[in-house]
Amino acid sequence: MKAPLLIATTPALLWLAILVTTHAADPARTLLKSESFDRDPGWEALNNRVEPKRVPTVTQDFGWSATTFASKTPGEVGGLVTRSTKPASYGDKVAKTLNDKLTASGTFAMTKSSPGAGMFFGWFNSNQPGGGGRPMQSLGLDFDTEGGGGRLAVRLITSANRSCGTFITPYLPGKFRPTPIRKDGTRYHWTLDYDPQAAGGRGSFTFTMRSDTHTAQDYGPLPENSQREAQARFPNTTKFTVDLPEGYQQEGASFDRFGMMNMMKSGGTMTMHFADLQHDGKTENLARDPGWLGSGNRATYQDREQVGAHDFGFSAKTSHAGGAPGEVGGGFWRSGDYGYYADRIGPLSFDDRLEASGRVVLQVGAPDSDMFLGWFNSAVKEPYDAGHFLGVHIGGPTRVGHWFHPAFSTAKGTHGLAEGGPRLTPGKVFEWSFVYDPAANGGKGEVRVTLGKESVTLALKDGLRAQGGRFDRFGLFTSTIGGQLVRVWLDDLKYTAGRNAR
Repeated sequence: MKAPLLIATTPALLWLAILVTTHAADPARTLLKSESFDRDPGWEALNNRVEPKRVPTVTQDFGWSATTFASKTPGEVGGLVTRSTKPASYGDKVAKTLNDKLTASGTFAMTKSSPGAGMFFGWFNSNQPGGGGRPMQSLGLDFDTEGGGGRLAVRLITSANRSCGTFITPYLPGKFRPTPIRKDGTRYHWTLDYDPQAAGGRGSFTFTMRSDTHTAQDYGPLPENSQREAQARFPNTTKFTVDLPEGYQQEGASFDRFGMMNMMKSGGTMTMHFADLQHDGKTENLARDPGWLGSGNRATYQDREQVGAHDFGFSAKTSHAGGAPGEVGGGFWRSGDYGYYADRIGPLSFDDRLEASGRVVLQVGAPDSDMFLGWFNSAVKEPYDAGHFLGVHIGGPTRVGHWFHPAFSTAKGTHGLAEGGPRLTPGKVFEWSFVYDPAANGGKGEVRVTLGKESVTLALKDGLRAQGGRFDRFGLFTSTIGGQLVRVWLDDLKYTAGRNAR
């Protein structure tokens, strides 16, 4: 936009052009701060280290047993599984990827359930950071339960934390979420097959389920949408096929176990057993201990990582984001009280050019989890919804994983974010940068975010910049709309601050 302004033909217009294009970069107003976190930066903290209201005792007690819940003959795997942020697993050692053809079958039976319980059965990677809800790099059966029974979905989660799948039991969010999987020991027979060459080479998996005794389900009178959903799910429908979206197979997934593990979020307990197991051409002899590998599956401990108990800020001894020890970040729950950890940098506004850069790593990205990074107003609770924010949103739907993309909210609470953008890959350290130029986009303002080699631009619409926004902090803050845990770390930050910050 500078070139058109600088061809003005009168001194007055030329002077106005210079003012417009240089105000945002006025060195008298702003400076670029650097923070290496080699010592405590003394940033302001609010609800960032939350003590859990209760610390439950967790018991995991599953593995091989000579019982007959899921089989007519003695010998099966299973037991008491507790949903907890700490991973617990029991499985056969395998070496498979999404380039391999995968087959499995067996039976299962549930004998106890409670609200908020969950577990997984299938192929998975045993190296799980904990707190991620569903296991990353997995393909299999996802169970969750309430007091009256259970639900079932079948999902794939790639190495990039993107997910696809289908519900086997009926599920309409917020409207129709029954729990038809019986907890009375009813036996269910299942198969799961994955073909990497199907769906035009994208890959596809097919799941079937039946029961000799659970052949019908009476939900009573239902709205039309719920009736259609019930007909499309078990027990009315018993075969389900999911084609992988473009790119999932290339992202890949590495499986080193076939078996079971808990869902990794604090919650309830369930008792489930599996028998008559076959996988990838192998028939498991469960008449005796199969010698599967267990981790945390016979244990009792206290779980302090509870929903809403944020745990983020300065960390002197860690270096997840690379470099020397000392960084900022941790666990952000999309639940609980609003919290932040930030430097005093204001006052700044949408009229200032704002820049930031550094390194970032996503350690854990559970479904329905996100957080924010950037400039905001400390007097406003939940700045993205209520107003006065400009920065980066980390989050996204399960089909995407976690975007790292621009977001804003004006003083009037008008907010928005870029549709799409670069994605964080769990465990991978990225260089990142953020530039907001109020003079760009015809003076309406524009944001450009770069993560690694990918960038995304968000152009503000007419009138948004004029709605204003006042920023007095730069840092990290939470969302409270309800959800799970994201664990993010950052280091070697540079960011715009006011010279007269207070």
